Amino acid sequence: MVETPEPPPTLADPRALLLGYLDHNAAAVLRKLDGLSERDLRRSVLPSGWTPLGMVKHLACTERFWIRYLFSGEDVDFSWPGTAAQEWFVAPEEPSADITAFFLAERENCARLAAVTPLERRAVRTTRRGGAEEHPTFAWILCHLVQSFARHAGHLDVGRELVDGVTGK
Repeated sequence: MVETPEPPPTLADPRALLLGYLDHNAAAVLRKLDGLSERDLRRSVLPSGWTPLGMVKHLACTERFWIRYLFSGEDVDFSWPGTAAQEWFVAPEEPSADITAFFLAERENCARLAAVTPLERRAVRTTRRGGAEEHPTFAWILCHLVQSFARHAGHLDVGRELVDGVTGK
């Protein structure tokens, strides 16, 4: 797996920073899965029960929700994966390659939209934050995704170390 480097510390363009860190964090998530057996991709080593493959599925669903559903207003098919609880669940018959492809497709969707969307543009749909319904800006959504991907990459760091002792991958 190719490493996507962290954006350079001299970078000042907000769009390039947001997208650079989103790509960097997404690549880190996928690196954490590299070399795991099919069994280890699907098993939990934590009391909360999430699995590495379930984390990737969750992140794909998160990006789909924020970019396609909330921001763009698409009537996205949520029959797969279904409810919020189901987005973490990986059925035995679900190929891991399909989940990775789903993640990469949502990443590509975000990249296409980000290339042409002003950061100050507001989402079509609202979200409830602080008690009020708001139409978040595209910049806010990208920042939200960056922190979510970074946080979950950290979770995968811990999970990977518990599975096979690999750290810093």
